[in-house]
Amino acid sequence: MVSAYHRLRIGERRRSQKCDGGVGRLCAAVGTVRAVAFGTVLLTLPLLAGCDAVQVVQSSDTAVSVRYDGVANGLDQAIALAKKACAAYGKTAKMRKVYYEGLGVGERFAFFDCI
Repeated sequence: MVSAYHRLRIGERRRSQKCDGGVGRLCAAVGTVRAVAFGTVLLTLPLLAGCDAVQVVQSSDTAVSVRYDGVANGLDQAIALAKKACAAYGKTAKMRKVYYEGLGVGERFAFFDCI
């Protein structure tokens, strides 16, 4: 038979068991994991924000090469930039090929002929 003393303590929770602002071993570990995760996010955001959008890698009167990321900036922005680059020479851009570098979210290159 269970004594009355044990039945009263079943509903209670000790500070070391649950992390609700107490100072237990679990609370310290959860706080450390949260701090590391938050620091990682803070360090990663400037790197993502510093990525170049769409840029011309090589430009001449016969050809233009454009680099884009394919996530935030698609092929449409690359085509618009190539048209501007070829228009500087009085020509129009015609897409020759598209090249993907890397797996998944890697750099993408579009190659155009100025005709």
